[in-house]
Amino acid sequence: MRTRSFSWILLAVTGASVAFGVLLGGLLFSSPSTPVVERGAPLQLEPVANRSSSGGMRDFADVVEESMTGVVRVTAQDVGEEGDGPSRELFQFFFGPGGPEGEESPRGPQNPRIGEGTGFIISEDGYILTNYHVVQGAENVKIGFVDGTEESATIVGTDPSIDLALLKVEARGLNALPLGDSDALRVGQWVIAIGNPLDFEQTVTVGVLSAKNRRVDLPSTDAAGLVSFLQTDAAINFGNSGGPLLDIDGRVVGINTAITRQNLAEGIGFALPIEQARRAVDQLKNFGEVRRGYIGINMSPAGIDAEVQAYYNLPDRFGVLVQDIVDDGPAEKAGMEPDDIIRSVNGKKVRDNDDLISRISTLMPGEKVRLGIFRDGATSERNLTLAERPRRDRSEGISLEPEPEPEVEPARSEGLGIKVQTLDGDARNVLRLPESVNGVLITEVEF
Repeated sequence: MRTRSFSWILLAVTGASVAFGVLLGGLLFSSPSTPVVERGAPLQLEPVANRSSSGGMRDFADVVEESMTGVVRVTAQDVGEEGDGPSRELFQFFFGPGGPEGEESPRGPQNPRIGEGTGFIISEDGYILTNYHVVQGAENVKIGFVDGTEESATIVGTDPSIDLALLKVEARGLNALPLGDSDALRVGQWVIAIGNPLDFEQTVTVGVLSAKNRRVDLPSTDAAGLVSFLQTDAAINFGNSGGPLLDIDGRVVGINTAITRQNLAEGIGFALPIEQARRAVDQLKNFGEVRRGYIGINMSPAGIDAEVQAYYNLPDRFGVLVQDIVDDGPAEKAGMEPDDIIRSVNGKKVRDNDDLISRISTLMPGEKVRLGIFRDGATSERNLTLAERPRRDRSEGISLEPEPEPEVEPARSEGLGIKVQTLDGDARNVLRLPESVNGVLITEVEF
């Protein structure tokens, strides 16, 4: 009897459906210490207007020639002590059993851990963006330029929630890449990735934007869903992490972050939209971290479906159904209750759960917001003052993290030819299933 494993279901449930495009060294480090750097004026990172003067498409070679000197190699080193660094399980998560070159485990405890990724210059005075997981816990960071020179870099600030890091080298007159508008991208547009995959420096790949607003459960990003990724079929491999995804006019529209690791997957890569990075840069420069607003609710993961619309007699399916209120949070202080439906923020209609997360997370703690609330067939408004969003929570990005549930190994159902797994809280969150849906998750089928 042959067995076919539906690994995409199991991996989605366990949160392991994607692997970071981490560097060849590919290892995680512990959190870096707070950097000490000079704080200056906000970086000017407004979108650059389309530079294409003709109606036709630009030559890829022209775009690459203009952009190449703005792309850098990022080398991170951490000496580490015994017991530090990633576990065997994490190492195998990124590279699978045996590692990238047949290694059975990470480097020994006395040897330095070295990882390499990519970054790109965003200001002529030396500010550089890359992924957080490229430099996570690094004691020394080096920046390699296309002309072969190398400079030491300071970690100015990091935002693990969206896998972003801001670095700084002491230099002037660098070629800063212009930033585009990822919100204005259209599916099917050409995109170009430049990076250092598998130690092949300055590699260029080309593809299209395959999709927008992809939710991907990455292991070091915030599981509350702050990031909606761009999906592309431009080839991305280990070492591309932190490199730019460019549009046909040479503007950065994304930061290459992750790839699928399923055996049969091909041409599925994910990039952090540049608009999400842009909103974080000034806070990283000034505070070394990003502070986000918090209203203190749990949302119904099912959203406003047809059943909810009919039950509450809503005119449409826009909005967010409040499932629980966090004690002593801004929402409770403003008089909100479970079963309230948030219809707008500051007068603008809320589309769904993801839209509310995006709106609130871009606001600072202490800011005042006006929520349009639908309750008992009537609409009213609630004014509240945002608190600071707790770190690494798993509900809406706005409430405290629940206690983790124990992992349950899949069990075989004798006679039915299947393996099943308990439908736990993590599985419900990933698959967006309401509490009313009961049963088990099929992880393997024999045929």
